[in-house]
Amino acid sequence: MAEATQRLNAAPDKCHGRCYGAEAARDAWPAPQLAVRSDVSARPGYDSMGASEYEDEPEVLAAKVSLLAELIGRSRRCIVYSGAGLSTSAGIQDYATQAPESLSGAGGAASSFRSPMCAQPTAAHRALVALERAGKMHRWINQNHDGLPQKAGLPQEAINEIHGAWHAPDNPVIPMSGCLRDDLFDDVQQCEREADLVLALGTSLCGMNADRVVSGPARRAAAGGPGAVGSVIIGLQQTVLDGDSTLRIFGRCDDVFLMLAEKMGLQVAPEWPEGTYFVPDVLVGRSQDDYIVPFVPYDVAGMLARDGPPSSWDLRDGAALVITRGMHAGAVGEVDGTDREGNVKCRFKCKPKSGKLRAFVPMVVGRWWFQAAVDGQVLGLPVVNVPPEGSEAPGANRLRELMRAYAQ
Repeated sequence: MAEATQRLNAAPDKCHGRCYGAEAARDAWPAPQLAVRSDVSARPGYDSMGASEYEDEPEVLAAKVSLLAELIGRSRRCIVYSGAGLSTSAGIQDYATQAPESLSGAGGAASSFRSPMCAQPTAAHRALVALERAGKMHRWINQNHDGLPQKAGLPQEAINEIHGAWHAPDNPVIPMSGCLRDDLFDDVQQCEREADLVLALGTSLCGMNADRVVSGPARRAAAGGPGAVGSVIIGLQQTVLDGDSTLRIFGRCDDVFLMLAEKMGLQVAPEWPEGTYFVPDVLVGRSQDDYIVPFVPYDVAGMLARDGPPSSWDLRDGAALVITRGMHAGAVGEVDGTDREGNVKCRFKCKPKSGKLRAFVPMVVGRWWFQAAVDGQVLGLPVVNVPPEGSEAPGANRLRELMRAYAQ
């Protein structure tokens, strides 16, 4: 561990942000304390800083959280942009943590899970959901694939899983060199244009395409744009965008958001008791044998159709399914039970990256999708049932064409 007297050697804006209108107070704050030293880059090969970790002094952290609450209170369109550092305390490994004695929680006791699919929401996830329920969050753009925001109760319609999701077969995880799904990237661009405040949490901001959602609002705030609040960056490691932020907080996301929740009077849900998991309202008291919704406002191809006839959505064991969009649009499979949390396990016959041999690939549908389907708040469902032979229901022909094209 680093000595307590060592501090970040950087200009005030890179230690604390630009703090528009509060520069005098900022300049009196001591620089963040070096907590864990690392002599390597956080993300080798990317535009990242070193992997050393820093923490604000308790008094400074309290002042910054108060300022954060003020910024959120001023915002009319607040976007959350989260990276792997938000989920490390849930036991999910990240790329940027390099020091064995890291404060992030990566490699800790929670990492003993046999699968990261078993991870549960952290205090920060639960506080952020409370922020959304209080009407203070417009969209959550999540670079992580873990579904922890939804497991904490975030509605599916509030999140953009820009780099792919473990719980949505229509949005598989994409490689670093892959292409973002068009509709999700369009949403990122719209958020970049319209956000007045972006909270960047646990992300190294090392040059990913979606990082624009942070840099855009920061530029507008620096230019004094009307209503522009800018960006807030929260995490243990430095980023290349620190000096452009309105506020820079060095600390663990869990600590910061529990303090923020208390400051703002947010109603944060407690952790789920051991062995219990999130259940959407529509599934309360229902077993997997009853995983069928007879009337959802979507056509047979899974697209929102409020003015058309409703369709049924059957995810009971053995039900035949089709993936509706994404790289495997048209792939056919079936439900194969549920996992320990009640999420729907599926298997689809998918095209390989090379060659012709197709094999069944296991996938999962998060059970929060049932609530989204019933509420009709998402534009499309990740999977639908194979339409009956000869069906002329709206979307049936379009779905068959997807199936034919994928089968070639």
